[in-house]
This record gives sequence, C-alpha cells and structure tokens, in this order.
Amino acid sequence: MAVIALGSIRSCGVTTIAAALGAVWPEGRRIVVIEADPVGGTVAAESGWAAEPSLVTLAAAARRRLEPGLILDHTQLLPGGGRMLAAPASSDLARDALSMLAPLLGQLHEFEGDVVIDCGRLEPDGVTRTLWDGADRALLTVRPRLGDLQALATWFEVAPPGLQRVKLVVVGDGPYGDAEIADTLGVEVVAHVPWDAKAARAIFEQPATTRELRLSPLVRCVRSLAERLAVESGAEERRPMRDAVEPEPVPSSRERLLSRFRRPIEEERSRNGSVPREVIG
Repeated sequence: MAVIALGSIRSCGVTTIAAALGAVWPEGRRIVVIEADPVGGTVAAESGWAAEPSLVTLAAAARRRLEPGLILDHTQLLPGGGRMLAAPASSDLARDALSMLAPLLGQLHEFEGDVVIDCGRLEPDGVTRTLWDGADRALLTVRPRLGDLQALATWFEVAPPGLQRVKLVVVGDGPYGDAEIADTLGVEVVAHVPWDAKAARAIFEQPATTRELRLSPLVRCVRSLAERLAVESGAEERRPMRDAVEPEPVPSSRERLLSRFRRPIEEERSRNGSVPREVIG
C-alpha cells in the first residue's frame, strides 16, 4: 500500500487531481483521499456534504483512540466509491486539526489501504511538512507557464533538504513542453493533465465511469497516473514516515529557467485558452 502526497507552489488543481485519483484508483485497492490543506478545505462545499464528519471530528476522536483505521469513520463517499477526509473551510480549524492529528497521520503507512494526501500550497515549515516528507511519492502540480515555473524554480532553491524529492504533474496548456520543463528544472514530469473545468466540477458530482467523465481527457490522464502510482507502490518497499530523506541534486536556478524560457508575450498565451482556473485547489 502507498502514501502519496500532492502539493503545489501556486494554486494549480491539487484538490481536483487528488479527488480524481481517488475516483479512478484501481479496483480492489482501498483508497482514502485526505484534504490536508492548512488554509482550509473546499471539497465539502463543492460536493454538497455536511460540515461533519471531517478532520475536526477525527481530531476529537483521536484523543481517545489512536489508530489509522479510525480515519475511515470520518470520511465521506466520493462518487464511484473512493472515500475522502474533508478539511473544514476555516484555516484556523484546519491548522488546529492537522496539528492535533500529527501523531495519527504519522502512522499512515499502517493504514490498510492507499492514501492520497492533498497538501495544497506547500509551506516549507508548515503543518504538512511531516506528511510531505514521509510520503512514498511526492508530486507537485504546475502550469507550463513562465510565472508558475519561475515560482517553482525559486521554491526549489530555498526548499530545505527533503522537500526537493519530488516529481511533477503538469496541468493545463502552455508554451513549454514536458521534456523542456523536466530538462530545465532537473525534475521528472510523470503526467500532463489537460485541463477541463466541466470535468473538474463533475468529479465531485458523479462517478468517473459515467460517459461524460470516462471520455474526458482529464480523467483519462489521471486514470493512467493512478495505475502507474499503484504499480510503482506495489513494486517498491516503503520507508517509515519519519525516516530521513536523501535530497536529490538541486534543480536549475531561476536564471537558467528565465534565460531558457524567455519568449515573446504572444507565445505565453494558451493555444486554446485551456487554463486551469478552478474553484477547487
């Protein structure tokens, strides 16, 4: 079983992709998606769920009982069968709940199933640092646009050791190709998710097996990513949540990125206007 963390430097579809992974995860494997964004959650509102159960009710229950299986009692059902632990809308409540849950969330590798963690925008010293460090897979989402790539390059330069152990999921359209991004930043691109605002909303409303979602490029790409992650997690041995992470070489500097990606303004415009401007994540 695997623990997979998703995050971003700028808002870029993290919650949608995390929920989509939960919706299309390979059959026969239990999957729980944890909305661990410290600025507060959006899934409950978008899905029409009640405010509870949530991270808050789990934090209260964890005072009396500390075991990973408790998480399931506080999740809600995604269309199609995956389960999601929603964060409260309040940033203060979300941060307090995550801080209280640190001992329980530190045991995620003992959970009988796969876990996808939506870390939202990453904070180098934030409350999700331990979750990010301890995950089997750490994926950053990024748009293929100069401003977003520059922000990512800057983050790599100042990120503490361990936060640099990532791979990229490119989201939406832009002037820079996956191979160019990977070569310039020195980080592997594992997927390029075409943006589809209609499908992004529908993920929280209907099963991914419906025709609308099954044929969506966004869902088809995330399904392929889910299959890859499931296979990789089954083939490799997991390490404990608190083991030290050996940092990879620091990626290319902002100067190299800017000099290589500097292009006319016209080329910065999306070819078809497909830019991920979602209300979630």
